[in-house]
Amino acid sequence: MKRVLALVRREYLERVRTKAFIIGTVLGPIFMIAMTILPSLLMSRGGKPLRVSVLDQGGQFKDQIEAALASRKVNDQLRFLLQPLPPGSAEEQEAKLKDAVLKGGLDGYLVLPKDVLTQSSASYFGKNVSNVVDLGAMESAVSQTLVGVRLTAAGVPPDKVKDVTRRVEMKRAKVTASGASEDRGAATIMAIILLMILYTSVLVWGQLMLTSVIEEKTSRVVEVMVSAISPFQLLIGKLLGVGAAGLTQFLVWVSSMVALSLFGAGMAAAMGNFKIPEIPPILLVSLLVFFLLGFLLYSALFAAVGASVNSQQEASSLAFPVMMPLIMGVMLFPMVMQAPDGTAATVLSFIPFFTPLLMFLRVAIMTPPMWQIVLSMITTALTIAAVLWFAARVYRVGILMYGKKPTFPELMRWVRHS
Repeated sequence: MKRVLALVRREYLERVRTKAFIIGTVLGPIFMIAMTILPSLLMSRGGKPLRVSVLDQGGQFKDQIEAALASRKVNDQLRFLLQPLPPGSAEEQEAKLKDAVLKGGLDGYLVLPKDVLTQSSASYFGKNVSNVVDLGAMESAVSQTLVGVRLTAAGVPPDKVKDVTRRVEMKRAKVTASGASEDRGAATIMAIILLMILYTSVLVWGQLMLTSVIEEKTSRVVEVMVSAISPFQLLIGKLLGVGAAGLTQFLVWVSSMVALSLFGAGMAAAMGNFKIPEIPPILLVSLLVFFLLGFLLYSALFAAVGASVNSQQEASSLAFPVMMPLIMGVMLFPMVMQAPDGTAATVLSFIPFFTPLLMFLRVAIMTPPMWQIVLSMITTALTIAAVLWFAARVYRVGILMYGKKPTFPELMRWVRHS
Protein backbone atom coordinates (compact mmCIF):
# COMPACT_ATOMS: atom_id res chain seq x y z
CA MET A 1 0.00 0.00 0.00
CA LYS A 2 2.86 2.36 0.83
CA ARG A 3 4.31 1.81 -2.63
CA VAL A 4 0.96 2.64 -4.25
CA LEU A 5 0.71 5.83 -2.22
CA ALA A 6 4.28 6.72 -3.16
CA LEU A 7 3.36 6.21 -6.83
CA VAL A 8 0.24 8.36 -6.42
CA ARG A 9 2.35 11.11 -4.85
CA ARG A 10 4.92 10.88 -7.64
CA GLU A 11 2.31 11.06 -10.40
CA TYR A 12 0.52 13.94 -8.68
CA LEU A 13 3.62 16.07 -8.10
CA GLU A 14 4.93 15.34 -11.57
CA ARG A 15 1.75 16.82 -13.05
CA VAL A 16 1.09 19.82 -10.80
CA ARG A 17 4.68 21.11 -11.02
CA THR A 18 4.60 21.51 -14.78
CA LYS A 19 4.22 24.93 -16.39
CA ALA A 20 1.32 23.66 -18.49
CA PHE A 21 -0.64 22.70 -15.36
CA ILE A 22 0.01 26.03 -13.65
CA ILE A 23 -0.88 28.06 -16.74
CA GLY A 24 -4.02 25.99 -17.42
CA THR A 25 -5.16 26.28 -13.80
CA VAL A 26 -4.72 30.05 -13.79
CA LEU A 27 -6.12 30.73 -17.25
CA GLY A 28 -9.08 28.36 -16.82
CA PRO A 29 -11.10 30.65 -14.50
CA ILE A 30 -10.23 33.67 -16.64
CA PHE A 31 -11.48 31.81 -19.70
CA MET A 32 -14.71 30.80 -17.92
CA ILE A 33 -15.42 34.33 -16.76
CA ALA A 34 -14.73 35.69 -20.23
CA MET A 35 -16.97 33.09 -21.88
CA THR A 36 -19.75 33.82 -19.40
CA ILE A 37 -19.68 37.61 -19.57
CA LEU A 38 -18.26 38.67 -22.94
CA PRO A 39 -21.00 37.22 -25.21
CA SER A 40 -23.73 39.14 -23.44
CA LEU A 41 -21.61 42.28 -23.20
CA LEU A 42 -20.94 42.21 -26.93
CA MET A 43 -24.58 41.48 -27.75
CA SER A 44 -25.77 44.29 -25.49
CA ARG A 45 -23.47 46.80 -27.17
CA GLY A 46 -24.06 45.51 -30.69
CA GLY A 47 -22.16 46.61 -33.77
CA LYS A 48 -22.43 49.70 -35.89
CA PRO A 49 -25.84 50.51 -37.44
CA LEU A 50 -26.53 49.09 -40.89
CA ARG A 51 -26.55 51.51 -43.81
CA VAL A 52 -29.57 50.45 -45.84
CA SER A 53 -31.81 51.74 -48.62
CA VAL A 54 -35.45 50.86 -49.30
CA LEU A 55 -36.46 50.15 -52.89
CA ASP A 56 -40.26 50.13 -53.09
CA GLN A 57 -41.17 48.88 -56.56
CA GLY A 58 -44.82 49.82 -56.02
CA GLY A 59 -44.03 53.26 -54.62
CA GLN A 60 -46.60 52.91 -51.81
CA PHE A 61 -44.88 52.18 -48.51
CA LYS A 62 -41.33 53.53 -48.80
CA ASP A 63 -41.78 56.43 -46.37
CA GLN A 64 -43.55 54.30 -43.76
CA ILE A 65 -40.97 51.50 -43.93
CA GLU A 66 -38.08 53.97 -43.72
CA ALA A 67 -39.64 55.66 -40.70
CA ALA A 68 -40.12 52.29 -39.00
CA LEU A 69 -36.53 51.25 -39.68
CA ALA A 70 -35.09 54.61 -38.62
CA SER A 71 -36.74 54.27 -35.20
CA ARG A 72 -35.95 50.59 -34.67
CA LYS A 73 -33.64 49.95 -31.70
CA VAL A 74 -31.87 46.90 -30.30
CA ASN A 75 -30.69 47.24 -26.70
CA ASP A 76 -31.54 50.98 -26.87
CA GLN A 77 -29.32 51.53 -29.92
CA LEU A 78 -30.54 52.63 -33.32
CA ARG A 79 -29.77 49.88 -35.80
CA PHE A 80 -30.43 51.36 -39.25
CA LEU A 81 -29.14 54.41 -41.11
CA LEU A 82 -31.39 55.07 -44.12
CA GLN A 83 -29.61 56.06 -47.30
CA PRO A 84 -31.35 57.83 -50.24
CA LEU A 85 -31.98 55.95 -53.46
CA PRO A 86 -29.81 56.74 -56.49
CA PRO A 87 -31.55 58.34 -59.49
CA GLY A 88 -32.94 56.29 -62.37
CA SER A 89 -35.58 53.67 -63.05
CA ALA A 90 -36.28 50.82 -60.64
CA GLU A 91 -33.95 48.50 -62.59
CA GLU A 92 -31.19 51.11 -62.68
CA GLN A 93 -31.63 51.88 -58.99
CA GLU A 94 -31.30 48.20 -58.04
CA ALA A 95 -28.16 47.83 -60.16
CA LYS A 96 -26.61 50.91 -58.51
CA LEU A 97 -27.58 49.65 -55.04
CA LYS A 98 -25.93 46.29 -55.73
CA ASP A 99 -22.80 48.08 -56.92
CA ALA A 100 -22.78 50.23 -53.76
CA VAL A 101 -22.99 47.10 -51.60
CA LEU A 102 -20.10 45.46 -53.46
CA LYS A 103 -17.96 48.61 -53.11
CA GLY A 104 -18.74 48.96 -49.39
CA GLY A 105 -20.69 52.18 -49.57
CA LEU A 106 -23.87 50.40 -48.46
CA ASP A 107 -24.46 47.46 -46.12
CA GLY A 108 -27.60 46.29 -47.89
CA TYR A 109 -30.91 47.22 -49.45
CA LEU A 110 -34.50 46.13 -48.93
CA VAL A 111 -36.69 45.41 -51.97
CA LEU A 112 -40.49 45.67 -51.60
CA PRO A 113 -42.26 44.13 -54.63
CA LYS A 114 -45.44 45.67 -56.02
CA ASP A 115 -47.61 42.98 -54.41
CA VAL A 116 -45.88 43.12 -51.01
CA LEU A 117 -49.15 43.85 -49.21
CA THR A 118 -50.95 40.81 -50.61
CA GLN A 119 -48.04 38.37 -50.79
CA SER A 120 -46.34 39.43 -47.52
CA SER A 121 -42.93 38.90 -49.07
CA ALA A 122 -39.88 41.17 -49.27
CA SER A 123 -36.18 40.65 -49.96
CA TYR A 124 -32.99 41.93 -48.34
CA PHE A 125 -29.72 41.98 -50.27
CA GLY A 126 -26.41 42.52 -48.46
CA LYS A 127 -22.87 41.22 -48.11
CA ASN A 128 -23.66 39.92 -44.63
CA VAL A 129 -26.97 38.12 -44.15
CA SER A 130 -25.98 36.24 -40.96
CA ASN A 131 -26.73 39.17 -38.62
CA VAL A 132 -29.86 37.55 -37.22
CA VAL A 133 -30.49 40.21 -34.57
CA ASP A 134 -30.55 43.20 -36.91
CA LEU A 135 -32.26 41.38 -39.76
CA GLY A 136 -34.85 40.09 -37.31
CA ALA A 137 -35.45 43.69 -36.25
CA MET A 138 -35.82 44.69 -39.91
CA GLU A 139 -38.31 41.90 -40.59
CA SER A 140 -40.30 42.87 -37.50
CA ALA A 141 -40.39 46.55 -38.55
CA VAL A 142 -41.58 45.72 -42.06
CA SER A 143 -44.16 43.24 -40.79
CA GLN A 144 -45.61 45.63 -38.20
CA THR A 145 -45.79 48.45 -40.76
CA LEU A 146 -47.72 46.33 -43.26
CA VAL A 147 -50.01 45.00 -40.54
CA GLY A 148 -50.74 48.63 -39.61
CA VAL A 149 -51.56 49.42 -43.25
CA ARG A 150 -53.99 46.50 -43.39
CA LEU A 151 -55.65 47.50 -40.12
CA THR A 152 -56.06 51.08 -41.30
CA ALA A 153 -57.65 49.81 -44.52
CA ALA A 154 -59.98 47.67 -42.40
CA GLY A 155 -61.23 50.72 -40.50
CA VAL A 156 -58.98 50.87 -37.44
CA PRO A 157 -58.09 54.51 -36.66
CA PRO A 158 -54.42 55.25 -37.49
CA ASP A 159 -53.73 56.53 -33.96
CA LYS A 160 -54.91 53.18 -32.54
CA VAL A 161 -52.86 50.95 -34.84
CA LYS A 162 -49.73 51.16 -32.67
CA ASP A 163 -51.64 50.10 -29.57
CA VAL A 164 -53.36 47.27 -31.42
CA THR A 165 -50.10 45.87 -32.83
CA ARG A 166 -48.03 46.27 -29.68
CA ARG A 167 -45.95 43.17 -29.03
CA VAL A 168 -46.09 41.24 -25.78
CA GLU A 169 -42.80 41.03 -23.91
CA MET A 170 -42.66 37.62 -22.29
CA LYS A 171 -40.24 37.17 -19.42
CA ARG A 172 -38.76 33.76 -18.67
CA ALA A 173 -38.36 32.62 -15.08
CA LYS A 174 -36.85 29.35 -13.96
CA VAL A 175 -38.75 27.70 -11.10
CA THR A 176 -36.62 26.02 -8.44
CA ALA A 177 -37.20 24.82 -4.89
CA SER A 178 -35.87 28.13 -3.58
CA GLY A 179 -38.21 30.19 -5.78
CA ALA A 180 -38.39 31.59 -9.29
CA SER A 181 -35.71 33.72 -10.91
CA GLU A 182 -35.73 35.49 -14.26
CA ASP A 183 -33.56 33.88 -16.92
CA ARG A 184 -32.65 35.71 -20.14
CA GLY A 185 -30.53 32.89 -21.50
CA ALA A 186 -27.56 33.20 -19.14
CA ALA A 187 -28.31 29.83 -17.51
CA THR A 188 -28.23 28.12 -20.89
CA ILE A 189 -24.89 29.73 -21.74
CA MET A 190 -23.50 28.68 -18.35
CA ALA A 191 -24.70 25.08 -18.85
CA ILE A 192 -23.03 24.85 -22.27
CA ILE A 193 -19.78 26.32 -20.93
CA LEU A 194 -19.71 23.87 -18.01
CA LEU A 195 -20.47 20.97 -20.35
CA MET A 196 -17.59 21.90 -22.65
CA ILE A 197 -15.24 22.30 -19.67
CA LEU A 198 -16.25 18.84 -18.44
CA TYR A 199 -15.81 17.32 -21.91
CA THR A 200 -12.44 18.99 -22.48
CA SER A 201 -11.11 18.08 -19.03
CA VAL A 202 -12.07 14.39 -19.27
CA LEU A 203 -10.59 14.17 -22.76
CA VAL A 204 -7.38 16.04 -21.93
CA TRP A 205 -6.63 14.21 -18.69
CA GLY A 206 -7.57 10.88 -20.24
CA GLN A 207 -5.19 11.41 -23.14
CA LEU A 208 -2.54 12.54 -20.65
CA MET A 209 -2.89 9.09 -19.09
CA LEU A 210 -2.39 7.54 -22.53
CA THR A 211 0.71 9.60 -23.22
CA SER A 212 2.20 8.86 -19.79
CA VAL A 213 1.82 5.08 -20.22
CA ILE A 214 3.38 5.16 -23.71
CA GLU A 215 6.34 7.28 -22.53
CA GLU A 216 7.09 4.96 -19.60
CA LYS A 217 6.80 1.91 -21.84
CA THR A 218 9.03 3.22 -24.63
CA SER A 219 11.66 4.46 -22.16
CA ARG A 220 11.64 1.06 -20.38
CA VAL A 221 11.02 2.80 -17.04
CA VAL A 222 8.01 0.59 -16.52
CA GLU A 223 10.24 -2.52 -16.42
CA VAL A 224 11.96 -1.13 -13.34
CA MET A 225 8.66 -0.11 -11.75
CA VAL A 226 6.98 -3.53 -12.13
CA SER A 227 9.91 -5.09 -10.32
CA ALA A 228 8.80 -3.27 -7.17
CA ILE A 229 5.03 -3.07 -7.67
CA SER A 230 2.43 -5.21 -9.45
CA PRO A 231 1.01 -4.01 -12.80
CA PHE A 232 -2.46 -3.63 -11.28
CA GLN A 233 -1.12 -1.49 -8.43
CA LEU A 234 0.84 0.51 -11.00
CA LEU A 235 -2.34 1.15 -12.99
CA ILE A 236 -4.32 2.16 -9.90
CA GLY A 237 -1.53 4.41 -8.68
CA LYS A 238 -1.31 6.20 -12.02
CA LEU A 239 -5.09 6.63 -12.20
CA LEU A 240 -5.28 8.05 -8.68
CA GLY A 241 -2.24 10.31 -9.11
CA VAL A 242 -3.25 11.78 -12.44
CA GLY A 243 -6.88 12.00 -11.27
CA ALA A 244 -5.83 13.89 -8.13
CA ALA A 245 -3.98 16.42 -10.29
CA GLY A 246 -7.04 16.85 -12.48
CA LEU A 247 -9.25 17.20 -9.40
CA THR A 248 -6.94 19.88 -8.01
CA GLN A 249 -7.32 21.91 -11.17
CA PHE A 250 -11.06 21.32 -11.13
CA LEU A 251 -11.37 22.53 -7.53
CA VAL A 252 -9.63 25.77 -8.47
CA TRP A 253 -12.03 26.22 -11.37
CA VAL A 254 -15.08 25.40 -9.24
CA SER A 255 -13.98 27.87 -6.58
CA SER A 256 -13.72 30.51 -9.29
CA MET A 257 -17.23 29.72 -10.50
CA VAL A 258 -18.59 29.99 -6.96
CA ALA A 259 -16.92 33.39 -6.60
CA LEU A 260 -18.34 34.45 -9.96
CA SER A 261 -21.83 33.43 -8.87
CA LEU A 262 -21.54 35.15 -5.46
CA PHE A 263 -20.35 38.45 -6.94
CA GLY A 264 -22.64 38.19 -9.95
CA ALA A 265 -25.11 40.73 -8.64
CA GLY A 266 -22.51 43.48 -8.50
CA MET A 267 -21.15 42.62 -11.92
CA ALA A 268 -24.67 42.51 -13.34
CA ALA A 269 -25.27 46.06 -12.22
CA ALA A 270 -22.27 47.18 -14.24
CA MET A 271 -23.39 45.24 -17.30
CA GLY A 272 -26.99 46.36 -17.44
CA ASN A 273 -29.57 43.71 -18.23
CA PHE A 274 -27.28 40.69 -18.14
CA LYS A 275 -27.59 38.59 -15.01
CA ILE A 276 -25.04 35.97 -14.06
CA PRO A 277 -26.94 32.83 -13.05
CA GLU A 278 -26.57 31.39 -9.59
CA ILE A 279 -24.74 28.07 -9.37
CA PRO A 280 -26.68 25.75 -7.04
CA PRO A 281 -24.72 23.35 -4.81
CA ILE A 282 -26.08 20.27 -6.61
CA LEU A 283 -24.58 21.55 -9.85
CA LEU A 284 -21.15 21.99 -8.29
CA VAL A 285 -21.26 18.54 -6.68
CA SER A 286 -22.42 16.99 -9.95
CA LEU A 287 -19.62 18.72 -11.83
CA LEU A 288 -16.99 17.19 -9.55
CA VAL A 289 -18.56 13.74 -9.34
CA PHE A 290 -19.14 13.38 -13.07
CA PHE A 291 -15.61 14.61 -13.78
CA LEU A 292 -14.20 11.89 -11.54
CA LEU A 293 -16.48 9.23 -13.04
CA GLY A 294 -15.68 10.31 -16.57
CA PHE A 295 -11.96 10.47 -15.86
CA LEU A 296 -11.77 7.01 -14.27
CA LEU A 297 -13.89 5.44 -17.01
CA TYR A 298 -12.04 6.86 -19.99
CA SER A 299 -8.57 6.99 -18.42
CA ALA A 300 -8.67 3.25 -17.69
CA LEU A 301 -9.45 2.63 -21.37
CA PHE A 302 -6.75 5.06 -22.48
CA ALA A 303 -4.25 3.30 -20.19
CA ALA A 304 -5.12 -0.04 -21.79
CA VAL A 305 -4.60 1.48 -25.24
CA GLY A 306 -1.26 2.99 -24.19
CA ALA A 307 -0.04 -0.33 -22.78
CA SER A 308 -0.87 -2.21 -25.99
CA VAL A 309 1.00 0.05 -28.44
CA ASN A 310 4.58 1.21 -28.86
CA SER A 311 4.18 4.82 -30.02
CA GLN A 312 1.77 7.74 -30.09
CA GLN A 313 1.17 7.14 -33.80
CA GLU A 314 0.06 3.56 -33.19
CA ALA A 315 -2.25 4.73 -30.41
CA SER A 316 -4.27 7.00 -32.71
CA SER A 317 -6.33 4.25 -34.37
CA LEU A 318 -7.08 2.50 -31.06
CA ALA A 319 -7.76 5.72 -29.15
CA PHE A 320 -10.41 6.96 -31.57
CA PRO A 321 -13.05 4.34 -30.60
CA VAL A 322 -12.45 5.28 -26.96
CA MET A 323 -13.05 8.95 -27.75
CA MET A 324 -16.19 8.34 -29.85
CA PRO A 325 -18.70 8.16 -26.94
CA LEU A 326 -17.35 11.48 -25.61
CA ILE A 327 -17.68 13.09 -29.03
CA MET A 328 -21.18 11.67 -29.49
CA GLY A 329 -22.16 12.99 -26.06
CA VAL A 330 -21.28 16.52 -27.17
CA MET A 331 -23.12 16.02 -30.47
CA LEU A 332 -26.26 14.95 -28.58
CA PHE A 333 -26.36 17.94 -26.23
CA PRO A 334 -28.81 20.05 -28.38
CA MET A 335 -31.38 17.26 -28.17
CA VAL A 336 -30.95 16.97 -24.40
CA MET A 337 -31.26 20.74 -23.96
CA GLN A 338 -34.46 20.77 -26.03
CA ALA A 339 -36.16 18.13 -23.83
CA PRO A 340 -34.02 17.22 -20.80
CA ASP A 341 -36.88 15.19 -19.29
CA GLY A 342 -37.76 13.45 -22.56
CA THR A 343 -37.50 9.70 -23.06
CA ALA A 344 -34.50 9.88 -25.40
CA ALA A 345 -32.52 12.21 -23.12
CA THR A 346 -33.35 10.12 -20.05
CA VAL A 347 -32.37 6.82 -21.65
CA LEU A 348 -29.14 8.19 -23.13
CA SER A 349 -28.10 9.73 -19.82
CA PHE A 350 -28.20 6.26 -18.22
CA ILE A 351 -25.72 4.80 -20.73
CA PRO A 352 -22.48 4.86 -18.68
CA PHE A 353 -20.27 6.16 -21.50
CA PHE A 354 -22.67 9.09 -22.02
CA THR A 355 -23.59 9.62 -18.36
CA PRO A 356 -20.75 12.01 -17.34
CA LEU A 357 -21.80 14.51 -20.01
CA LEU A 358 -25.52 14.02 -20.58
CA MET A 359 -26.66 13.45 -17.00
CA PHE A 360 -24.63 16.47 -15.91
CA LEU A 361 -26.29 18.53 -18.65
CA ARG A 362 -29.72 17.41 -17.44
CA VAL A 363 -28.77 18.50 -13.91
CA ALA A 364 -27.63 21.88 -15.23
CA ILE A 365 -30.75 22.52 -17.37
CA MET A 366 -33.60 20.95 -15.40
CA THR A 367 -32.52 18.83 -12.45
CA PRO A 368 -33.99 15.31 -12.81
CA PRO A 369 -35.30 13.28 -9.84
CA MET A 370 -32.56 12.44 -7.38
CA TRP A 371 -33.02 8.70 -7.88
CA GLN A 372 -32.09 9.10 -11.54
CA ILE A 373 -28.90 10.96 -10.67
CA VAL A 374 -27.89 8.39 -8.03
CA LEU A 375 -28.77 5.43 -10.27
CA SER A 376 -26.70 6.86 -13.14
CA MET A 377 -23.74 7.27 -10.80
CA ILE A 378 -24.08 3.69 -9.55
CA THR A 379 -24.30 2.20 -13.05
CA THR A 380 -21.31 4.26 -14.16
CA ALA A 381 -19.32 3.14 -11.09
CA LEU A 382 -20.11 -0.52 -11.88
CA THR A 383 -19.03 0.05 -15.48
CA ILE A 384 -15.78 1.59 -14.22
CA ALA A 385 -15.16 -1.56 -12.15
CA ALA A 386 -15.66 -3.72 -15.25
CA VAL A 387 -13.47 -1.45 -17.38
CA LEU A 388 -10.74 -1.50 -14.71
CA TRP A 389 -10.81 -5.30 -14.71
CA PHE A 390 -10.46 -5.32 -18.50
CA ALA A 391 -7.82 -2.58 -18.55
CA ALA A 392 -5.77 -4.19 -15.79
CA ARG A 393 -5.52 -7.45 -17.75
CA VAL A 394 -4.49 -5.67 -20.93
CA TYR A 395 -2.13 -3.43 -18.99
CA ARG A 396 -0.49 -6.36 -17.21
CA VAL A 397 0.57 -7.98 -20.48
CA GLY A 398 0.85 -4.92 -22.71
CA ILE A 399 3.37 -2.87 -20.73
CA LEU A 400 6.03 -5.55 -21.27
CA MET A 401 5.14 -6.36 -24.87
CA TYR A 402 7.10 -4.77 -27.71
CA GLY A 403 7.00 -5.14 -31.47
CA LYS A 404 3.98 -4.92 -33.74
CA LYS A 405 0.67 -3.46 -32.61
CA PRO A 406 -1.65 -6.21 -31.31
CA THR A 407 -4.90 -7.00 -33.10
CA PHE A 408 -8.23 -7.04 -31.32
CA PRO A 409 -8.31 -10.89 -31.07
CA GLU A 410 -4.85 -10.75 -29.47
CA LEU A 411 -6.09 -8.23 -26.92
CA MET A 412 -8.95 -10.60 -26.07
CA ARG A 413 -6.43 -13.43 -25.54
CA TRP A 414 -4.51 -11.18 -23.16
CA VAL A 415 -7.69 -10.61 -21.19
CA ARG A 416 -8.60 -14.31 -21.06
CA HIS A 417 -5.19 -15.71 -20.19
CA SER A 418 -3.61 -13.02 -18.00
